[in-house]
Amino acid sequence: MNLFSSINEGLKAINKNYQLLFIHFAFLFVLFFGLFFVLSIPLGIMFIGFGIDFTDILKGNFIEIIISSINLFKKFLLFALIFLLTLVFYLIFIVSLWVYMFGGTLGILYNYLEKNLSFNFRDFHKYGKKYFWKVAFYSVFSALLFLVFLFTIGLLNDLSQYLLGIFKNYSHSLTVFFSVFFYLSLLLVGFCAFILWISLTLIGYYNIFHKNLSSVNAFREAKKLIINKPQFLLRSLILFIIYLLTGGFIISMSSIFAVIPNLGPILAAIYQFLTQFIQVYITLVIFATFFAFYLRLEKSSQEPFQADNISPEEVLPPVQTPPHEGTPPQSETQNP
Repeated sequence: MNLFSSINEGLKAINKNYQLLFIHFAFLFVLFFGLFFVLSIPLGIMFIGFGIDFTDILKGNFIEIIISSINLFKKFLLFALIFLLTLVFYLIFIVSLWVYMFGGTLGILYNYLEKNLSFNFRDFHKYGKKYFWKVAFYSVFSALLFLVFLFTIGLLNDLSQYLLGIFKNYSHSLTVFFSVFFYLSLLLVGFCAFILWISLTLIGYYNIFHKNLSSVNAFREAKKLIINKPQFLLRSLILFIIYLLTGGFIISMSSIFAVIPNLGPILAAIYQFLTQFIQVYITLVIFATFFAFYLRLEKSSQEPFQADNISPEEVLPPVQTPPHEGTPPQSETQNP
């Protein structure tokens, strides 16, 4: 299956299951306004209250100021602890909601691409609840793998800076050459590591749904598939470039509306609202496209294996021996 047919299937999958767009857009709405209420309102109350109490403290003498400051510190320390606990619970809620929503989204996409079943909230809830912990564990594992990649690139950067410090003692031109060489090499290594990471992550998620594997086994299957089918990395690279180009073009269009006098800021604000919806659409299409290519490649790799396992007796019809011409057929009963 080529890339264009995969993109076509991804577009069909999202268009037929358009309810996923509104679910993800509602998640962004909850994420933004939830963070606004959790951060802005308590902090505003704290600063206003602190300002009023601090003004009252300064009206007393030195000893009263010290005693009131201690009481104020205890009061706002308790408020700060409550604020931190609220923020932690909010982060846990947002992460749990994302895991549930992402599991349900992948389940709906798998249902459509594999079984041609459209969106059903019952199926969405079933997949989100059934694969919640598997998706959560694999997300944590993927995040740790990303940190390992960042740590490795950081070590390579420190090594390159150490070598450049040695080269500075000998030749300026050699230092400039190797500084450009190390910079481009690190940029290439980092980009390749990112493409490898996103490929392992997506294939691992799809292995969880397609083969019902655990997080560790899903990663092993993803690693094996990339080793056997390295074209996955090329597909990931092309899809990521398409995502960057389309997203960059959509974002750049907002500057055109901002130039328009009077109505420009209003149109730019409305366009920013639509941009978020379009970004959700493009992201889901990329996920569905990668999933479609993965499923079709799995089927194409299984068909030759099934064909090789067919025995010759199952392929060839049974050979019937023709009767001999010289011997007449004998009757089953012979007269004595």
